[in-house]
Amino acid sequence: MLVFLQGYDHLNKPKFMTKYLSFFLLILLSSQSFSQSHPTNYFQPPLDIPLILSGTFGELRSNHFHAGIDIKTQGASGLKVYAIADGYVSRIKVSPYGYGKAIYITHPNGYTSVYAHLMRYNDKINEFVKKSQYNKESYAIELFPKEEQFIVEKGDIIALSGNSGSSMAPHLHFEIRETATEFPQNGLHFGFDIKDDIPPIIGEIKIYNKTSDISEDFIRKVKGEKGKYYIKEPISVTSEIALGINTYDILNKARNKNGVYIIKLFVDSQMVYSHKMDEFGFHQTRYINSHLDYSDKISKNKKIHKCYLDPNNQLPIYYNLKDDGIIKLPKDSLVNAYFVVKDVYHNESKVDFKLINNRVTFKDTIKNKNVVSVFKYAWPGRFENSNVKLRYQKNSFYKNIEFEYQQELDTCQTCLSPTYKIHKNTTPVHKKLSISIKCNISDSLQSKSFIAEVNKNGNLIYKGGKFANGFVETKIKNFGNYTVSLDTLPPVIKGLNIYPGKQIKSSSLKMSIKDGMSGVKNYTAKIDGKWILMEYDPKNSRLTHYYDKNLTKGEHIFNLEVVDNKDNLKTYEAKFYY
Repeated sequence: MLVFLQGYDHLNKPKFMTKYLSFFLLILLSSQSFSQSHPTNYFQPPLDIPLILSGTFGELRSNHFHAGIDIKTQGASGLKVYAIADGYVSRIKVSPYGYGKAIYITHPNGYTSVYAHLMRYNDKINEFVKKSQYNKESYAIELFPKEEQFIVEKGDIIALSGNSGSSMAPHLHFEIRETATEFPQNGLHFGFDIKDDIPPIIGEIKIYNKTSDISEDFIRKVKGEKGKYYIKEPISVTSEIALGINTYDILNKARNKNGVYIIKLFVDSQMVYSHKMDEFGFHQTRYINSHLDYSDKISKNKKIHKCYLDPNNQLPIYYNLKDDGIIKLPKDSLVNAYFVVKDVYHNESKVDFKLINNRVTFKDTIKNKNVVSVFKYAWPGRFENSNVKLRYQKNSFYKNIEFEYQQELDTCQTCLSPTYKIHKNTTPVHKKLSISIKCNISDSLQSKSFIAEVNKNGNLIYKGGKFANGFVETKIKNFGNYTVSLDTLPPVIKGLNIYPGKQIKSSSLKMSIKDGMSGVKNYTAKIDGKWILMEYDPKNSRLTHYYDKNLTKGEHIFNLEVVDNKDNLKTYEAKFYY
């Protein structure tokens, strides 16, 4: 059973109106005078346990930089979450995905704090959210309370920690944002008591050849430990190169591979590259696919910081760049180089190495027969033939692309078209691409058709789509192998603690819902014909309803309808006794 949070009557008492007026005056003043200096004694911790982190700000995640810090909750849900300062609840969001259950609190000093993956809100907020969900008849909801509705004081309990949304284990995702811009800030700058006396770990250096048309990129492992690393033998390179580094940070009492704060690169004592993770905008976060070595991430699951800039990398984190990080070496020259990697707590690691320009290169005279076009990143464009159409917007790529296309010979048994190789999945895409694939489909099945990506194991990944004029069209976020398939099967529903004739003794009703292809689009649950709230946890394929205390004793009818993204419907009904 959940323990309800009591003791919040003071949140809306009239005695706080004077403080409320002063609070918004402070907001007005702070919006005019906010600077990048971070207050270190203003906020209290959001949890009352030692702060041990499983994730830091700016970590390299899938298609985004991590926008907050992840605080371990001792492997459990249900820890009290506190408002870190006076303020008001400005936003509440509930989603089966992403941040799950989240609260946003606006503070008078120009910052907003965010608390995500929560198990539940405090009583007053929970009552407000639940009422809104019933009014909208939707579990997923986003609310913007009136500014005076939920005034909180520093140290008020606002929620219990959990594992909701896309969280893979119980923890608190915590952010501090600049209120005016909503830019996430590095939360480790704000004076929280987090122990870290361990320097970052450096594992590898990658050398990118920029001289010839042949890819001669290669890796060099480093030796050393405790902040002092080296490569003994000089690294043989060409006259024009760039470098990358595989590095991560470790904090005390946790072995998670966390993100680093600063990376600097020096050649003959001159800085040629540096970046620092202080803040970024959510509209900029997908540029991570230009910052890291996207090919190594996809093919080898490595996270290498590319220490040079693609032409269309618009991240604001770089400074002291020389020639965008491209290093030019005279023939037979030998230079000293080193990386410096730092965390927020001034722990520093360094790797020393030498570069010698004596590597022989040659131009590639063999033409890639699959290259059919050049996509210019600075312009919109298209590729099409009788079977496939591909359209892209301006700035869809980070640099110009020699676009590869090929029709695969084999067609999978469940597919309605050949599989088409749409370039390489190791090349990143910044903006969605429109793709259309031709296929012959009977009228009765056209609405069930979709475009699927064929992964390396030959499995189909649903990408959506609609049939029109002989083509199925959708938008895709990455290059890869694509085909057309059908979804005619309804979702699968299973009662976990309910079945026809069940005498209910538990406090909740649990169901399992799954869809093996297009995925669950929506669901509707009712008891005796009235809509009920069921919380959806897609990572566990679970629906949960907590019985209303006003549910009468006796016989009841439970109904559940689940629809997938191709409008295949499955229903479930059970007569039960409460």
